[in-house]
Amino acid sequence: MTEGSAGAGGFSLRHPTEDDQPAIVRMVDEWFGGRRVRHLVGRAWFRHFGSTSWLAEDAAGALIGFLVGYRSPDRPTEAVIHLIGVHPNHRRRGIGRTLIEAFLAEGADRSVALITALAWPGEPPSIAFFRALAFVPDDGPGSQNLFGTAAFPDHDGPGEDRIVFVRRSLERSRSDPEQRRRSV
Repeated sequence: MTEGSAGAGGFSLRHPTEDDQPAIVRMVDEWFGGRRVRHLVGRAWFRHFGSTSWLAEDAAGALIGFLVGYRSPDRPTEAVIHLIGVHPNHRRRGIGRTLIEAFLAEGADRSVALITALAWPGEPPSIAFFRALAFVPDDGPGSQNLFGTAAFPDHDGPGEDRIVFVRRSLERSRSDPEQRRRSV
């Protein structure tokens, strides 16, 4: 899916701008079931990583999903999904999948080979979502089984355990630009 095109569920994608940040801050804690995550969507993310991030809007232009992500400047073959969220009333309609696919497609165009995303252990919907999209929990050195999933204790500080999901990007045909946009 390319910027501005409509999804099967009547939504479109575009890259965010700094002007989109206040609306996301107003909604994000509610979208995450009251978990305080607004500090993860500071203005700098939209000012400096808008071209690698995505917003989903319904037919009326209302925000219904977002993905904040970037290609690592220090490891250019890696990309990171910093945070992804979908409005609770619009879940299970392919919005999250479409946001991930758009991010993966742009990453593949930039020779990204590995994508990582974090999730909190013990949150079955997030874990199921990433697994359904071919992400697997990193079970390397330092990981422990937390709530039934390989995760890293204190990954983001004391008491801030995280599952580190990884996915290898798929090779796509470089000869067909439209196929590069459609396949993930």
